[in-house]
Amino acid sequence: MNSIDIEKLLSQKLKNSQLYTDSLTHRSASNKNNERLEFFGDAILGFFIAEYLYDKFPEDDEGDLSRKRSHLVRKDTLSKIGAHFGLGKKIILGAGEKKSGGNKRDSIIADALEALIAVVYLVDGPEEARSFIHKVFDSFIKSLPSNDGLKDAKTKLQEILQAQNCELPQYETKEVNIKNKISFVTLCKIVEHNICEDGDGSNKRKSQQVAAEKALNKISKIYKK
Repeated sequence: MNSIDIEKLLSQKLKNSQLYTDSLTHRSASNKNNERLEFFGDAILGFFIAEYLYDKFPEDDEGDLSRKRSHLVRKDTLSKIGAHFGLGKKIILGAGEKKSGGNKRDSIIADALEALIAVVYLVDGPEEARSFIHKVFDSFIKSLPSNDGLKDAKTKLQEILQAQNCELPQYETKEVNIKNKISFVTLCKIVEHNICEDGDGSNKRKSQQVAAEKALNKISKIYKK
C-alpha cells in the first residue's frame, strides 16, 4: 500500500493554524508542545472508535468490543498509521531527540497522531474528526482479527481452565533491578497439572503474558484445544 502525505487529508484552515504546529512539536523542542493535545486526542479517538465498533458489531459483547478497541488504539497501531502517512518526518524535535532518531520512534509518532486528531476536532469539528479517524484507520478496521484472535494468553488460559472446572492459574511477579535497569519476572503456576512456567518483560503485564503463553501451550496439549 503506497503511503500518502497526511496533509492531503487536512483542511487548509487546520494546516494554517498554530494548533497544527503544536500537535507536531515534541516536548524536547519546546515547552509549547503536543502533550495536552495528545491527552485530548486519546479521548476523542477512543470515543469515535468505540462508536464505530458499537454500530458495526451489534453481536459483540463488552469484552469483544473492548479488545477490538484496544487493538485499534494501542500505540503500535497508531505508530504504524502515523508512519504510513509520513507523520514522523513532520515532527519537530529538540536537537538531542532528533539526533537519536526520534522521528522514527513509535511512541513519538503515536503521540503526534493523537495530538493531530485533537486538532482536527478543535479546528474543524466533531464530524470532520470522525471522518478523519475513519479514513486513517480504514485498513486496520477492515483487517481486524477474529474475536478469539484478539484474546491475550492470560484470557485464553483462563477460559480453557474454567471450561475444565480447574482452578485458575496463580501469578507470582517480582521486580528485577540490574544496573538500574528495571524488568519483571513472573511465574505462572497451574497446581492441578503441576505446571510452572516463567516469563520476563519490561513491565509486569508483559512478563505475565509471556509466562501465560508458555503455560497455555502446555495446557492446550493436555486438553487438545
